[in-house]
Amino acid sequence: MTGPRARALVAAALLTCGEAAAQDEEWAAPAADKARTNPVPDTPEALRKGRALYQRHCTVCHGQAGKGDGPAGAEARDLTDPAVQQRLTDGEIFWKIGTGRKKEGEMAMPAFARQIGAQDRWKLVRFVRSLAAPAP
Repeated sequence: MTGPRARALVAAALLTCGEAAAQDEEWAAPAADKARTNPVPDTPEALRKGRALYQRHCTVCHGQAGKGDGPAGAEARDLTDPAVQQRLTDGEIFWKIGTGRKKEGEMAMPAFARQIGAQDRWKLVRFVRSLAAPAP
């Protein structure tokens, strides 16, 4: 496809990416949290626990496969997106899970620090990393 329609589609895609990046900047983890590394070893047990936590707390918005297509996830992030997986550190994911995010006076993502202990949130980070789309 070439011409004005193709240019419009490219412009819309770039605008959407720019909006997503701007939203992420507004919801940025502090430098110390961003630099944190996951203390939980990458084991089958950690992944099983992380999967169970994900199914209990996250699928309603992010969907079963992490695509952001859960029934309550109109604006949920696609966790399989390579751009998301590569851009966020483990510390940032941990911080975002724990602190949540308010957007225009409503909760865009719940804070899970009270419901999920730190060790289990790190296991959840391990599982979120396992959702990464395979490289082409």
